[in-house]
Amino acid sequence: MKKPNFAFLLLAAALVLGLASGPALAHDMWATADKPAVGQPLSANIGYGHHFPAMEVIPAEELPFFQVYAVGPNGKMDLSQSDPNYVFKSEANLEKTTYLVISDVKPLYWTRTTTGQWEMKPKNEVQSAVSCDYTIENAKGIIAVGGDSDGSLATAPQGLPLEIVPLTHPGKIKAGQPMVLQVLFEGKPLAGAEVKGRYDGFPALTSDTAMAFVDTTDQEGKVTFTPLAAGNWMLIARNDTAYSGSNTCDKNSYGTNLFFTVK
Repeated sequence: MKKPNFAFLLLAAALVLGLASGPALAHDMWATADKPAVGQPLSANIGYGHHFPAMEVIPAEELPFFQVYAVGPNGKMDLSQSDPNYVFKSEANLEKTTYLVISDVKPLYWTRTTTGQWEMKPKNEVQSAVSCDYTIENAKGIIAVGGDSDGSLATAPQGLPLEIVPLTHPGKIKAGQPMVLQVLFEGKPLAGAEVKGRYDGFPALTSDTAMAFVDTTDQEGKVTFTPLAAGNWMLIARNDTAYSGSNTCDKNSYGTNLFFTVK
C-alpha cells in the first residue's frame, strides 16, 4: 500500500482550517518596515486588509484609533503618520540592532445587523443588532537592521493584552528549522490558543484566509513553529472572553499578529 504524503495532508488540513475561519480574519493587521537601513529614519508600514503582504489604505473612520510606535535599544520611539496613510516615520535614525514596530489599536465596538452590515457602535445603539464584538487588536513586527540578530528585544514581551513572543530571535532561524513561540494573555501563558500563519508567496488557492501553519499552544502557552519557506511571515493568535454587560456587547475579541523574516 502506498504511504500517505504527510506533508500534503498537513497542508490540506491547514487550508481547510483557513477556509473555515471566515469573518474572524476579515482584516489582518501586520507591522513591518520599508527597507530599514543603518543611519536612516525608520519608515514603518501597517498592513490592514485582506491580502498579506499587499498594503491597503486604512479606512478613514478607523485611522484615528491606530496608535503606532517603535521600540528600540533606547526605548519607545514616536512615529509620525505619512502618505499614504499606512506609513509611519521616525525622526531618529536607525542603529544596527533589532527594533519592534507596534500598532496597538484602541478598542472598538463592532456590531453586526440583520442585513449583514457592521457598525462601530455597541449593540444597544444599533437597530436590528444581531451580535457585537468589542475588539482589542495589535500587531508587532520584528525588524532587524543591518543584519542584526541580537535576540534581547525580539524575545522580550511588550505588555500587549494578547501577544505572540518568540523565545528565539526569528533572525537566527532558517526555513525548515523549528522555533518555539509563546502566547501571552494579560501577561500570562495562554493554553489552547490557536496560532495560524502564512508567508509572502504562500499559494492561497481560492481564499486569502488559507494558512500555511496552524497549531495550538500547550499548557505553558507554547507552540513549536517550523517555517516552510524563507521570507516574510505573519502569525496570528486570537482569544475571546465574555463581555461584562450583555446589553452593550457579547464578547471581548482579542487579536494579535506577529511579523518577522526567516532567512
